[in-house]
This record gives sequence, C-alpha cells and structure tokens, in this order.
Amino acid sequence: MPLWKVALLSFAALITMVNPLAVVPSFIALTVNIPRSTRMNVAFVAGIACTIVMAFFFIAGNYLFAFFGITVPAFQIMGGVLFLTTALRSLLTEDRRAPGEKRMIEEDVEKADVDPSSIAIVPLAVPMLSGPGAITSVMVLVNLYPKFDQKIAVLVAIAAVGAVSWIVLLGAVPLSRVMGDRGRAVFSKIMALLLGAIGIQFIINGITPVATQIMKTAG
Repeated sequence: MPLWKVALLSFAALITMVNPLAVVPSFIALTVNIPRSTRMNVAFVAGIACTIVMAFFFIAGNYLFAFFGITVPAFQIMGGVLFLTTALRSLLTEDRRAPGEKRMIEEDVEKADVDPSSIAIVPLAVPMLSGPGAITSVMVLVNLYPKFDQKIAVLVAIAAVGAVSWIVLLGAVPLSRVMGDRGRAVFSKIMALLLGAIGIQFIINGITPVATQIMKTAG
C-alpha cells in the first residue's frame, strides 16, 4: 500500500475519534474569561499533548500487546466494536448538550478559573481529544501497519491530527459562530457515519483470519 494512502487512512481513522469540533463548546466555556493570548497557548499545548499521548501509545503498542498477550485480530474486533457503538450512539441518540459536544464537569470550570493553562492537558488533551477511542485507534494501527516506513506515515498522520486539533481550538470562537449548533450537528453525523464504516471494516479484518484458522482446523 502506498505510504500516502497509509497516512490518509490513519488520519481519517484518528480524526473521527479525536473530533476536535466536538471539543469546541467545552473549550469556549473553559476559556471564556481568560485573555486571548492565554487561550492561544491553551490550544497549542492541548494539540501538542494530544499528539504526544497518541504517539506514545503507538510506539509502545507492540510492547503492550506482548505484555498482555493480546492478538491483533482481537484488538481489531474490539476496536471495531468501539468505533461502531460510538458511531451508533452519535447517530441514534439525542442529548440535551449541543450535538457532538463532549462532556465537561464543573470541576473543570473551577480549574480553569484557578489556572487556565492546566486545562490544556486535563481535560482538553486527555480525555476530550485523546480519549479511549483515539487511543484504541492508535493501538489498532500499531499492527495494521507493521513496516517501519508505514509507522512513520502513521506518526505523520498523528502529528497532522494534533495540528488540526490545535487549529480548530485556535479558531474555536469564530468557528462556533459560523457553524452554529446545526452545523456542528451535521458535521458530527457525517463523522459518525465514517466512523461506523471504519468500525465495521475493522471487525471484518479481525474476524477474517480467525474464521480462516477455524476452517483450517476443522478441515
């Protein structure tokens, strides 16, 4: 597979789970009373931290697989189920929050009042941007693209996701005004459809070698 395609597919899988647009309302609420320069710094640190977290799990993924004795098909199936359920939840359920908005607790707002820069890592980078879904995506990609040049392509995709997250948060206020609740809702539904398709493909990829092995054993 061409490296550009590896990078593109990895970016698509990761950006749908990170979904920085869903963090925009929480980012605005957390940074509403702080200077613009500080808000820019928070967005930058959040993007960097998100990138570092995903890169760490990508680099350490093989060791984690070996330590826990997890097979690649097992993680592909689990990742696919997580992607699919996340997509279905977004597509089929309604919530009082703005569409696609990720939860923010009162302690996060209190933390923002005390130290605005502290929210860049928690809760913005973790768990809002690089949460369980994003980490699962990275772990699936670990063995999906085992070659060295493919891993470099995935790392480039991770860096691109971090950069996009930074840019989105940087323009959170004007972007929120332009898109509005309806725009975020439409975007979230499109992202959910893409995420669901990726999840089903991961499940197929995981089940295929298992089914093949069962048929060989039975034969």
